[in-house]
Amino acid sequence: MHFLYPIGLLALAGLIVPFIIHLWNVKQGKTIKIGSIALLGESSRASARSFKINDWLLLLLRCLLLALLAFLMAKPYLKKIAMAEKRTGWVLLDRATFKQVFESNKKTIDSLLKKGYEIHDFNVGFKTLTLKDTADDQTKPATNLSFTALLHAADQFVPARANVYLFANRRLTYFGNELPVLNYKLNWVPLNQTDSLSSWITGYAEEKYEAKSSPSSTTYRNLNSGDLKPINVALHQAPGTADGKYLIAALKAIGSFTNRKIMINSPAAKADIGFWLSGDAATAKFKSSITTNGILLQYKNGKVIDEPSFINLDGRHVKLSKRIASANNTKKIWSDGFGNAILTKEKADGLRIFHFYSRFNPAWNELVWDGLFVKALMPMVISPENTADFGFENSPADQRRVSARQNNVFQTDKTNPITKIVQNVPIQPLFWAAALLIFVTERILSFRKKPDDVKNGR
Repeated sequence: MHFLYPIGLLALAGLIVPFIIHLWNVKQGKTIKIGSIALLGESSRASARSFKINDWLLLLLRCLLLALLAFLMAKPYLKKIAMAEKRTGWVLLDRATFKQVFESNKKTIDSLLKKGYEIHDFNVGFKTLTLKDTADDQTKPATNLSFTALLHAADQFVPARANVYLFANRRLTYFGNELPVLNYKLNWVPLNQTDSLSSWITGYAEEKYEAKSSPSSTTYRNLNSGDLKPINVALHQAPGTADGKYLIAALKAIGSFTNRKIMINSPAAKADIGFWLSGDAATAKFKSSITTNGILLQYKNGKVIDEPSFINLDGRHVKLSKRIASANNTKKIWSDGFGNAILTKEKADGLRIFHFYSRFNPAWNELVWDGLFVKALMPMVISPENTADFGFENSPADQRRVSARQNNVFQTDKTNPITKIVQNVPIQPLFWAAALLIFVTERILSFRKKPDDVKNGR
């Protein structure tokens, strides 16, 4: 037996009251007049007191009644282990291709329906479908949600531990950045498994590439024959700091990876991007050294907050130890675990200005030790016209598919029991019934018991 509010058991201290009442049983003396000495006056009164329990049954009933009331205040309940309801499962498929999927997988789907499986549309809401819907050739609007988001959303609808058969393409372009962890068993039946190749021309950072894609990989070949103009960088750091060396190392990595020449503090031309690594405001001279519509990344100054957290960057977390308090009134690019701005962006003075509310220093964060540092800087350095795409392309012609060996990423959460469910069963009604029965019994015994003076008067 368990109690929802164990503090209510403190009322058991009231059990001392019946003992005091029964022990302190005072018997008054009687006055008896005798005729032969009546003229001598009234006789003295005699009294007696007894400190022993005369009625154990009545005492026991009253103690039980108080104990039951204390238990009722504590709200007792029992833990009951029940077997989980057996769930058969779902069949998930896109309604727009229901007819084609059913025709090519008729035997599998029919066997699942005979086992009690339900067919649901693999779309927002997961509407129930029947075989009559195979005659409906109407196309529905395409959803912008990735398979990752839909599979995760299905967790709210699919019965826990149920089997789910998904008939869908495994092309990588349909997935998000991370594969979900599900509370149901997913069996993926892939469609369109014939190998195919595709190619296309794309551009990024003033360069053209030829892309070739197959189910296993996508490769890019640079089509530019001549050298591109160098990228000019202006760098200023506060005296006595070493933040610049981490930034220079990242810039060299970007130049090596992209085959672009990066010039730092070159007096020959205006800078395409400037880094002001100082808490003081960037000077007008430094801003003027950056070309119009160029980029300025500058440290923000203010109250330093020592608060362990992380920088949320491209879906990953980078350890953050210190940050500068931010007003959060500009567009956030990076944020910490509490939603505070770490990097913001605005347009001012003919520049695109990024405000950094931390430092490129291991004492402030571990960004400079993470490969994400180079990846995060790359769009600002080599593609200032578009800092949103981070150099990644989602092409509809991309043929890459999720490998069948990655099925084990859809793991069921094993922290919950599979076949047993623990339920809390309240038992207060039983205590109320027992308390009522004991109260009635106690009252009957109390009324039947006659006072001693009545007995002696017979």
